[in-house]
Amino acid sequence: MSESIENLIIEHLKALRAELADVKADTGEIRQRLASHDGSIIALHRNDVHVMEESARQQVSLDKLLERIQRIEKRLDLS
Repeated sequence: MSESIENLIIEHLKALRAELADVKADTGEIRQRLASHDGSIIALHRNDVHVMEESARQQVSLDKLLERIQRIEKRLDLS
C-alpha cells in the first residue's frame, strides 16, 4: 500500500512539474509580447515628440512672419 501511495505522489509531482513548465513557457511568451509592446509605445512617444517639435517650429515661423507683417504695416502707415 505504501508503494502505491508513493507512486501516486510521484505521479502528482510529475503532473505539477509539467504544469509548471507550461506556466514558465507562457510567462516567457508574455514577456516577449510585453517587450514588443514597450518598443511600440516608445516609438509612439518619439513620434509624438517629433510632431510637437515640428508644431513648435511652425509656430516660431508664424510668429516671425507676423512680426514682419506688423513692421511692414507700420512703415507703410497701414495700421
